[in-house]
Amino acid sequence: MATERKNDGIDVVPGEAVGVIAAQSIGEPGTQMVLRTFHSAGISSVITTKGLPRIIEIVDARKKPKAPTMEIALEKDIEKKYEKVRSVWRAIEEVKARQLISSFDEDLKNSTLVLHLDRDKLNFYETNGRLIASRLAKQEGVHVELVGPETIKVKFKGKTVEATRRAFINVLGATVIGVKGIMKANIQQEGESFYIATFGSNMEEVMAIEGVDKWNLYSNDIFEVMRVYGIEAARNLIARELATIIDEEGFTVSYRHLALVADAMTYDGTIRSVGRHGVAGRKESVFARAAYEETVKHIVNASVFGERDFLKGVAENILIGKQIGLGTGNVKLAMNKDDLKKVKGVRKKEEAKEKE
Repeated sequence: MATERKNDGIDVVPGEAVGVIAAQSIGEPGTQMVLRTFHSAGISSVITTKGLPRIIEIVDARKKPKAPTMEIALEKDIEKKYEKVRSVWRAIEEVKARQLISSFDEDLKNSTLVLHLDRDKLNFYETNGRLIASRLAKQEGVHVELVGPETIKVKFKGKTVEATRRAFINVLGATVIGVKGIMKANIQQEGESFYIATFGSNMEEVMAIEGVDKWNLYSNDIFEVMRVYGIEAARNLIARELATIIDEEGFTVSYRHLALVADAMTYDGTIRSVGRHGVAGRKESVFARAAYEETVKHIVNASVFGERDFLKGVAENILIGKQIGLGTGNVKLAMNKDDLKKVKGVRKKEEAKEKE
């Protein structure tokens, strides 16, 4: 599941334009991914959040991924025992009330809803009507009664038909088994051990389930990882996700470039997008912000609030035609005043000899 990243042994020299090189190194394979994603005949209708769409999702710092997933490791004493792993799986996959019924009778006039449970589905999910009724009873404003082994009667205390209908929809959509947000879970095998892969992510609730190794969870939801494990874990996830996607597409990019992007997105303790609402839009330099997008807005705001630009970065120096502080422009030459006087004295003597 986890892959180890090795140092490629190449040093970075002082003054190297690491940001530009990182942008080039990621941009070139990104261009190829555009061609693969949008110009592949016959498969445009089945595009998922892999490849370029997933990279865009990460660098744009989307709050929720389109396809959230988790890899859940289990504790050492049960990870090789399939039946115990299965019991953990049952506690993880979300099952809603509507998935367990064969039919229902709705009486809006008397504010009652009768659920007819499907026996085969109850057996498959290893549950019963009493457990389902107890979970539904937690819904606000309803009275739940088990009137038969496979029949549940729900009474709502609302006064309007609209409120009653809304309450019944909430009952049918209520989670009665598993963890909310985990729409699908599958048991996977790696060697002799088992782990659980899910579609959907809810790390906080999954960690509370007995048998789950809470220190070995993986989710592709960056903001959730930051919330649960902290900003350093989110930074590592950004770099790893980018590396995995690029590797799956058949390209080779040094991990240092991807780590630099992850650092730039998370250095201030929060996750920021690369675009104008994040890293690029929060630069100290007025010219650097204006050179990216929304030029007039940044210039006007700077003039209104009296901002100063000290021209320390790259973009702003290029904009005004000044040498940037990278490469040879990063070298500053200093000379002792006494030595300078000696040099000038020698030069004057040489000029006098030439005149003679």
